[in-house]
Amino acid sequence: MSPSEKYTAAAYLVVFVGALIDATGLPFPGRLLLAAAGASAAAGNGSLAVFIALGALGAMLTDQMWFWTATRGSVWLVDVYRRLTRRPASAGAGSVESFVRYGPLSVILGRFFTVVRLVAWPVLIRKGLAWPRFIVLDAIGAFTWSTIWVGLGWIVDDQWQDAAQTASGWLMIMGVVVLVALAGPLALRVWRRRAREGGAH
Repeated sequence: MSPSEKYTAAAYLVVFVGALIDATGLPFPGRLLLAAAGASAAAGNGSLAVFIALGALGAMLTDQMWFWTATRGSVWLVDVYRRLTRRPASAGAGSVESFVRYGPLSVILGRFFTVVRLVAWPVLIRKGLAWPRFIVLDAIGAFTWSTIWVGLGWIVDDQWQDAAQTASGWLMIMGVVVLVALAGPLALRVWRRRAREGGAH
């Protein structure tokens, strides 16, 4: 195996393990690893499709742990997560119905927001969401999530040489990263507000 092949194999492993850890909800730069993998693919080191697939599969594997926990009514794992992330026991409790009312969409959104996995998924599962349907919806969310972050790295690297030559280019790159990081939480906040307003009528 050549050095470049060893590098690519190691990168594939890092992306898979990184996505697996990131999906636990613990503080971990998994998304940055996916973006770095995209940049690596753009430079000819590794396959873009394989990076996306491994990122999605790593996240889905951890998501099965969330499903297993909710199915068996286990609360210890959720309690451990709350302690590690210093979330109060009531975190997100008031938004349960706001999430659950969207049904299957909540499974897909859960790939982007830990609070949805923590709060809404257990309720959906207790209400009868079966594993085959869950895994299909989770796959949609996981591949979308992985594609966004790996794709971001690929796009940035593709323009890297030109953008890096000017200050405006660096600002553009930083702006894209910040925009992606902020757009999700902002969209979730707007969605939750509208859900509360809709429930009040």
